[in-house]
Amino acid sequence: MDGRRVGAVVRAVRQHAGFRQQDVADRAGVSQRWVSELELGRLDRVSLRVVEEVCRALDIAVRLDVRWRGGELDRLLDRDHAAIVERVVDVLRRHGWQVRLEYGFNHYGDRGSVDVLAWHAATRTLLIIEVKTRLTDLQELLASLARKLRIVPGLVAAEGWDARRSVHMLVVLGTSTNRRVVEQHQETFDVSFPDRTRRVHEWLASPTTPFRGLWFIAPSVVARRGRGTRRCRVPAAEDRDRAERTVMDRLRARERSAPAAPRGAVAGGSLGAPRSAPRR
Repeated sequence: MDGRRVGAVVRAVRQHAGFRQQDVADRAGVSQRWVSELELGRLDRVSLRVVEEVCRALDIAVRLDVRWRGGELDRLLDRDHAAIVERVVDVLRRHGWQVRLEYGFNHYGDRGSVDVLAWHAATRTLLIIEVKTRLTDLQELLASLARKLRIVPGLVAAEGWDARRSVHMLVVLGTSTNRRVVEQHQETFDVSFPDRTRRVHEWLASPTTPFRGLWFIAPSVVARRGRGTRRCRVPAAEDRDRAERTVMDRLRARERSAPAAPRGAVAGGSLGAPRSAPRR
């Protein structure tokens, strides 16, 4: 985040709105000093919460972007996303759900895809799951889920999943940053996703009631799945024979290069002392 640019934007918008720094501070619920520090671009002295509150008071959208080693960050995030999806699928199948991944749709110009689409045949429940490694644009997230709930049930009904009830769930990587976003927008999340992690597991086992879930997946679970398991390759017979010949060749070469043992020495002298010479 460019501190000087952020400060310049805040100052320009404040002046355009005809506010004093104290006016913005009152609207944001922070000290006037923090508004001044922010306008000077001193982000190292201002918390992220202050930046968000001041910008919200001025109707400025804040998007925090991070970069790491070029394209490697996207690959890392994709790996985390895939690990979360694997965890979700495991739990769903354990509770008897049928699962489809990356269900894409194009309905009269409305395009999109569902990360995980699940079907519970016994209760005829359709579950639309959105998976996020990080929470950014909440308005876009909620709009996207609403569009999928409006379009997808009708599309899959023609394919045999004729749902009596269609519900949604948000699955999020349980980092401190994501949890802080949920806390900062608690009212929005309480309305849109009132059912939390413990309730999620209970409902997945018996989906008989209305549901709008938020499920945090622990980073430790994602890390284990992201690393995967190392598979041990069982060598073929031909490879084993080649390896055995190599070992034997090395042993013979070592014997040829070793100095000859003195006459009368016990083989493997390191395990016993050499015999003493006979007396004349």
